Amino acid sequence: MIHVTQMGFHFTNFGGIDVNRLEGNGNYLFIYFRCPAEVMLGGRYRQIPEDTFLLYKKGEPQVYRSMGGDFVNDWIHLEFDFYNNFFEKLDIPFDTPMKLVDSKAVTNMIGDLYVEYFNTGEQHEIIMDKKASVLFYKFSDLYKLTVNGGVAVNKYMKELTKIRRDILNYAYVPDNAWETAKKLNISTSYFQHIYKAFFGVSFNQDVIKGRVEHAARLLLETDESVLEIARSCGYENQEHFSRQFKKIKGCSPRKYRQC
Repeated sequence: MIHVTQMGFHFTNFGGIDVNRLEGNGNYLFIYFRCPAEVMLGGRYRQIPEDTFLLYKKGEPQVYRSMGGDFVNDWIHLEFDFYNNFFEKLDIPFDTPMKLVDSKAVTNMIGDLYVEYFNTGEQHEIIMDKKASVLFYKFSDLYKLTVNGGVAVNKYMKELTKIRRDILNYAYVPDNAWETAKKLNISTSYFQHIYKAFFGVSFNQDVIKGRVEHAARLLLETDESVLEIARSCGYENQEHFSRQFKKIKGCSPRKYRQC
């Protein structure tokens, strides 16, 4: 089990900070630098930019300082019942400045963990363990994608992440892949290729899922007929809508409404 012994979220050290823990602080430390900093790595200070993550191994020196002005960061001190090479198995390196193309997913999870950190209850420790585990699993995936994705990731990941989020929330309903590729000024075939490479599903699959999930909400929240809902979600053919709905939700629209 992972234990979060201390943590801070969007924490501001007014006037700056100069940390000099030569033997660490007795546990693992995961930091997100929201401002530029100088970090001691390999026996010398290195400047790292804002929006950088760093993981310290237990017992290793933790030496970093601000570069002027206030110092803002997120930080998590961690301990394990049984470590069992947790970070090594996730390929998250120690003492290495790490950038993600889109840090928002991870920082949102840190914020969520921070809220739970102050809660109580019989399941609190288990909840903290699960949330911390998922945070690092997600970080591992995004870090690997950043490292291995090359130019395409650095150039398009933020835009594609927002496009996918809007599609699945039914905030953006494109008619076809060409329309969306045009927004990014790339060819349709290349857009479809990098979309699937990033997310593991095709663009068309996500469009269908976004429509079906929106239809599912309408089935539960409105009295509209199945035909009306199908048409409002872009389906002219109710049978086609019902087939796609059942494939994703596991039952027909009418049965879903009755559940």
